Amino acid sequence: MRPALILAARTLAVRTLAVLALAACSSPNYYLTPPPAASAQAGASPGSIAVADISLPAYAEAIEIAVQDSTGAVVLEKNALWADTPRRALTRHLVASLQSRLSARISTEPWPSFDSPNYRLEVFVDRMIGVPEGPFQFTGQYVIVSPISGGIVATDRFALTVPAGPGYQGLIDAHARAVEALADEIAARLARGGLA
Repeated sequence: MRPALILAARTLAVRTLAVLALAACSSPNYYLTPPPAASAQAGASPGSIAVADISLPAYAEAIEIAVQDSTGAVVLEKNALWADTPRRALTRHLVASLQSRLSARISTEPWPSFDSPNYRLEVFVDRMIGVPEGPFQFTGQYVIVSPISGGIVATDRFALTVPAGPGYQGLIDAHARAVEALADEIAARLARGGLA
């Protein structure tokens, strides 16, 4: 086995042990997503966007924070919990991140006014997993739909990796940074125009 692979396996084992040691606490801790990081406006954007609840994999829907152990198994940490449901927390974080990047009216569904939004954004997450002080992977697809015609006007796949900081808060912060990176991609796509 190569020395680099042995070192990587040992590092992952130490990180996994640290995660397990954190989980040994008797009462659960609850973790909030941080506020969105400030961002520059991406330029011109459509008038309004309704954001559907983010579709998450089953393990990511759990209130327990999911981590991946050294064997590749997904472990739900019973003593490290989301302070809100992951779907709601990440959808709200995406809306706030898009609002800071676009000069558009953006809200979650159901759309809060009588006029229809210009576009509907749907995000389908395939993978959302990491470990404290390791890589956090966030992959999937987003689709922009015209609510009037029901047709897809744009779609792209995303594959983002961000570093997670120490502890479970570091892992939750990585979730937020990955959603912000996705907001950057979506805002850039909307600012380019060319939507059918």
